[in-house]
Amino acid sequence: MTLLERANAGVVIGDGAMGTELQRAGLPLGECGEAWASAHPDRLLAIHDAYLAAGSEVILTNSFGANPWVLARYELADQYERLNREAAAIARRAAGARAVVLGDIGPCGQFLRPLGAVDPADLGEAFQRQARALLDGGADGLIVETMSALDEAVAAVAAARQAGAPVIVASMAFDELPNGRVRTMMGVSPEQAARALVEAGAHIVGANCGTEMRFESFVAVVKAYRGVSSNPVMIQANAGRPELVDGAAVYRLAPDEFAAGMASVREAGASVIGGCCGTTPAHIAALRRRFTIELKG
Repeated sequence: MTLLERANAGVVIGDGAMGTELQRAGLPLGECGEAWASAHPDRLLAIHDAYLAAGSEVILTNSFGANPWVLARYELADQYERLNREAAAIARRAAGARAVVLGDIGPCGQFLRPLGAVDPADLGEAFQRQARALLDGGADGLIVETMSALDEAVAAVAAARQAGAPVIVASMAFDELPNGRVRTMMGVSPEQAARALVEAGAHIVGANCGTEMRFESFVAVVKAYRGVSSNPVMIQANAGRPELVDGAAVYRLAPDEFAAGMASVREAGASVIGGCCGTTPAHIAALRRRFTIELKG
């Protein structure tokens, strides 16, 4: 079955964090994790293998920041297509036929005109080339994630559609405000996001990350999405709120606590569930245990 068919049939287990796992594998703070597709493919493959062994049915490529603007910080902007192809090829090698590979497209890290200097046309072209490279490398579909600006998210979804992606997931990064409302950093509501992303061509809508997001916040997002769209919903939550320890973010939510919190997200209507920052293969294994038990019961 395709990812869409599986999402409509029942719960699908995703993977967890990539950035913190790269650091655990030896990536120094401040270095380019996306470059590991070339520098340390064996270590990257081992991370994917660990998630698959934990029960992931969907894995994401290590290409979140593999766009010209992010890679320019490391003088790698001219290599972004190659790095995306290599990241997808490594994930495909790990997954084989046992899991879905989603090519990961993250934000460019800058504002679009007129707020910033990035030309929307240049952004669309870069996203489309990134999307094609990921599909050429072996991705089954694409995920646009951790977006806060709706115009950028829509541009990425449109680029994924133009590249011919058979499945497109679009995931926004929300936070819970002091008044209890959930919005992105740019003030986008879940309802606004779902309507615009589905209209742009997303097959699955989602939410991930969010330093001020509780499981109850993700439940609210799922209900908001379900209120305006019939598309499946994907949620990738952090392992709790981060604490800064020696300059690094530390996430302390235990695997079983994470799985218990995600149960409420699933009950609200999410059909693809996984982890974001701070989650590990142990967190995904806890998800698999919990939902295997629930499905059998």
